[in-house]
Amino acid sequence: MTRNHASAVGACGANSAEVAVLLWAGVAGTSFFTLAPSLIGALIDGLHLSVREVGWIASCQLAGSALGNFLTLLLGRRFSVRHTLTASLVIVGFADLATVAAHDVTALLVCRLAGGVAGGVAFSVVNAAAARLPRAGVMFASIAIAQMLFGALGFIGMPPLKAAFGLGGIFATLGGCALACAVASAVCIAPAPVHGSRLRASLSLTPHGRVLLVALFATYLTSTAVWTHLERIGVAAHLTDGVISAGLAIGMLAGILGAVGATWLLLRAGDPYHFLIGGATVMAVSTGLLIKASAPAAYLIALCGFNSAQAFITPLYLARLAAENSGDARILVAMLAMYLGLIGGPMLGAGLVVGLGYQELVLVAAALFASAAILTFSARRSTPQMVIP
Repeated sequence: MTRNHASAVGACGANSAEVAVLLWAGVAGTSFFTLAPSLIGALIDGLHLSVREVGWIASCQLAGSALGNFLTLLLGRRFSVRHTLTASLVIVGFADLATVAAHDVTALLVCRLAGGVAGGVAFSVVNAAAARLPRAGVMFASIAIAQMLFGALGFIGMPPLKAAFGLGGIFATLGGCALACAVASAVCIAPAPVHGSRLRASLSLTPHGRVLLVALFATYLTSTAVWTHLERIGVAAHLTDGVISAGLAIGMLAGILGAVGATWLLLRAGDPYHFLIGGATVMAVSTGLLIKASAPAAYLIALCGFNSAQAFITPLYLARLAAENSGDARILVAMLAMYLGLIGGPMLGAGLVVGLGYQELVLVAAALFASAAILTFSARRSTPQMVIP
């Protein structure tokens, strides 16, 4: 793909400014989920909400993201990357700012639904553009690195920000970042269609692709159920706020290493399935280690393993699915599977915690991660070797 052709189709790999803005937009569109462990705890403590209420708020945000993803898949042929990304980020910013003034569950649900829809559109546009690149998997891994770096900085910066300005200060900062990214998108992003495929063609998947979609869904369902309760798991284990914040931040940095490892692998030709299976296994083991979370070292090791494995296998799943089902819109189908898992995750986690407890949540999650590894192995046995161009 030449420089001019890449610009013509909106594949922003021809322009480093576009790449930087896309990475920033990917972070802005997923900031709530990235910082969910601390935001969940802040909502519980700041507004005196129950675990179940916060679980519904998180699921509402993620349901909006799934709706935004589907709207992008349905209507992406009619709108440009520049205009869609700019408009969606403006809505994300104002939804975050409106959250500052929301003091009851209904208002929070409305704000987070709006932010979720717009964030889902923004993140879907970013990934559709990334899917056009010659080495799409490397861009997917770069997006994961940007999210992990943002998460590490966020977990370090949120406690003093909350102490100085309260919960409103956190959401005001997130809203300001989204609005700044909207301005950058309007200036730097090329005005090309979001994608070029019709909905029916986009939904056409190979049998192998369907198996991978189920495994991807199971992975995200489970990871979100755990992720939204990581901070509370530390609190229940009587860890100090300093240990929890440090653990979450260091875990994010470990996630960067996982994404870098995926980048290295995707730059080589070969079959990624045994790496996928290994990553899913690491997630299962790391999640099980959270049962021993009362020991700070165990909590830290669990978070590092959990985040690094998640950041490692997600780009591999997306790259494998992109190779199975070529087309910039079909990657949005994979993202829809991810979002459906993200929607169910907080509800699953809240239900298990309220009904059984945190240890039972950990055990169920570890079993589901192991099931995802088995599904991935079944796809490996029936799929030819992948060669990444």
